[in-house]
Amino acid sequence: MSANTFPFRPPGPGTPVSNPSAESSATATYDHELFIRKAFEQDARQGCEQLFRLYFAPLCSHAVRFVYNRQVAEDLVADLFYHFYADRQYERVTGSYRAYLYQAVRNRAFNFIRWELGRQGTDEPDVNEPDQESGQPDQLLLQDELYQTLERAVQELSPQRQRIFIMSRFDGKSYKEIAGELALSPKTVENHLLRALSSVRAALRRSNLLGLIVILLAALR
Repeated sequence: MSANTFPFRPPGPGTPVSNPSAESSATATYDHELFIRKAFEQDARQGCEQLFRLYFAPLCSHAVRFVYNRQVAEDLVADLFYHFYADRQYERVTGSYRAYLYQAVRNRAFNFIRWELGRQGTDEPDVNEPDQESGQPDQLLLQDELYQTLERAVQELSPQRQRIFIMSRFDGKSYKEIAGELALSPKTVENHLLRALSSVRAALRRSNLLGLIVILLAALR
């Protein structure tokens, strides 16, 4: 992704960011969608920027539940918005922008997991955008199973290892920062994190989700 061609940036520290997941009524979400559609009628770039500011943070929080790495999650979401704008994918959205973006980021998270666990000779994980014409119930079921498997794998870690894992993958803290907060050496933190990642990957392999992900994504191409 080129910094010179990507027109949007994540909101900086202190910048208010709307979070649709915190809205208490469907009316508010509808109002957001209506406002954004009107923005697209005026200027596609303005519409994309409104979507970016509204959904970047919530989409990152959603993606990190699958990839367990905040930096990876932010990269996936930023790349999604880049292609959404550069490839004019917004022209294909006939339903909810929110539903489209959440499904798209889950697809990217799936591809990343397949690439991360399988390492099947590709330089980068493939990208699949959601198909609005089909509900893809098998894919939704698989996503739910993946989420539940990851949650169980993290819950099964020892309390200290779980805390280190969450501080690293969710909060994006460095080994040094975690070591300072927990009064541990950076090497000890690194060892805990490596073993936690190994446990999570082993849980995915035991559940056979990796094979299901590969088969499903191949069928969607």
